[in-house]
Amino acid sequence: MLQTYGMRDIVDPAVQVVGELIACAWKFTPDTEAYLSLRYRDSELQLVLYDGHRRHGHPKLEAACDARRRGALRVLGCVVRACKGEWGFGEAREPGGGTRMWVVLPRWAARGYSGVG
Repeated sequence: MLQTYGMRDIVDPAVQVVGELIACAWKFTPDTEAYLSLRYRDSELQLVLYDGHRRHGHPKLEAACDARRRGALRVLGCVVRACKGEWGFGEAREPGGGTRMWVVLPRWAARGYSGVG
């Protein structure tokens, strides 16, 4: 899709980020559906993935689960930092609940990560 819209220069970090998001979603909710959204706005690529893993009601369980998710996303964190972007996760407020993971990659920095410009 990125190539079709003339954004070949940021395909490498985008593919790596999407792969990490999908792998994390699979780890927490295997055999269930996930939803991935890509949007380009204001010179930033915004990626959002929803999975079906609901937040835990008990604070200690929630903290342990968040630590596991952060650990599963450590490579994603490195890519996003190298691209001067932002990332995070939290409760999905949409019907059905689950977890929302998001990444924002500024194009100018993602191009540098890809070795372009």
